Amino acid sequence: MSRITIVGGGVSGLVAAHRLAPDHEVLVLESAPRLGGCLESSTLGGTVTEGIDLGAEASLFRRPETRELVAALGLDPVFPSREHSSQVLSHGRLQPIPRATIMGVPGDPETVAELLGPEATARVAAEQLTAPIPGEDTSVGEFLADRLGDALVDTLVDPLLAGVYAGRCRDLSLAATVPALLPAALDGTSVLDRAATLLAARAEAARTEGSRTESAHPEPEPVFLSLVGGIGALIPALAEAITAAGGRIRTDTPVTGLRRSGDGWSVETPEGPIESDIVILATPADVTAGLLAEAAPGPARTLGQVPYASTALVVALVELGDGDLEGSGFLVPPTEESFIKASTFASNKWPWMRDRLPANTALVRMSIGRFGDAPGTWQDLDDADLTARAFADWQRITGRPGDRIAVSEVKRWDRALPQYVPGHLGAMDDLDAQIAGIPGLELVGSAYAGVGIPACIARAHTVAERLTLARTA
Repeated sequence: MSRITIVGGGVSGLVAAHRLAPDHEVLVLESAPRLGGCLESSTLGGTVTEGIDLGAEASLFRRPETRELVAALGLDPVFPSREHSSQVLSHGRLQPIPRATIMGVPGDPETVAELLGPEATARVAAEQLTAPIPGEDTSVGEFLADRLGDALVDTLVDPLLAGVYAGRCRDLSLAATVPALLPAALDGTSVLDRAATLLAARAEAARTEGSRTESAHPEPEPVFLSLVGGIGALIPALAEAITAAGGRIRTDTPVTGLRRSGDGWSVETPEGPIESDIVILATPADVTAGLLAEAAPGPARTLGQVPYASTALVVALVELGDGDLEGSGFLVPPTEESFIKASTFASNKWPWMRDRLPANTALVRMSIGRFGDAPGTWQDLDDADLTARAFADWQRITGRPGDRIAVSEVKRWDRALPQYVPGHLGAMDDLDAQIAGIPGLELVGSAYAGVGIPACIARAHTVAERLTLARTA
């Protein structure tokens, strides 16, 4: 049985602990007074006693990792309403987001015609093939703009990716963000044809599933899943399972240093050193870089260069003076004059939430901040001014001047989302190769192989499996 110290009590660290605690002596150290990292919940002053998310509000259903974790923890998943769909702001008007695309890229240009208009749609249809890219990665925004035009990228691709990364698609990696389209860039072939092939395969899979279940009109697979109380409800469930398996968790315990100690590691804390056989760092890239400065200076330099986006979220219970809200929310391209970058009509999106609210009210999330925002754009506003600016923008976009905020809460996320710039995955592969040569050291988190919850779970599981196999070898 190994002594394993996990530094960081976000979802990555807790998932690793959950897998390892039954067979090892596991200790989780979290510097904050609470667990969860970027998954955080609030009752909004008692408005929703089960809790609502102040961070990520869902996880992808199509990937198995979160589904399987939810089942392992004995939780019941919930799914978004099929009655509502999302919109995008284009030329000052909210319009439906086309469904049949690969992250905004259509197989048939007519799919985006209503949103883009005839001129921009013609530009998409007249795809301009480019030479195969040098190397193995490129900017997703620049590649697609060269192929299909700026209008598609600015109006649809950018806001869709911003919803995941809080970044700008011209700064982001194609290999990391939309890897399904990477073959068109590597081979110099049509990205429209590639999207059409992928969409046809998706449709065929749905038909096959419908045939298997003897349904002529199968329900489309959900895109997202969550839990009653929000996806943040994973955190207390994980903590309970870890302690039930014999693991220990300490909050309010910052790690101030890390050094080799004999065949293992000494984890420095204000209460004294903790001797460990194995250390798993589940901290943001810059924090991990600081801890590795002595033990692994090369990886530390790589991690220290990972850029991060800072964002803010306003969650509000809104008294509806202009009738019911329609849709599940909207995205805002950076080309539009807007203070907020997106809004989710949370109580429309999640039926469990709608059932718990007073009549003629709705829960609304308003997101602020993108990577590259100039200092002082929104960061220096106090919570009251931030809320007022965000809601005024929301009312203007939705055309609902009669709505009023009953209660609200602001959450600021400083350096929360790593930006996967071109070449990021290759750099992380090189980093992992270097870390593999350092006995008893593992890295997990959102900075390596994906920012979403499923990707974080997958990496934590890979590390846990590697340690388990090493123990039994």
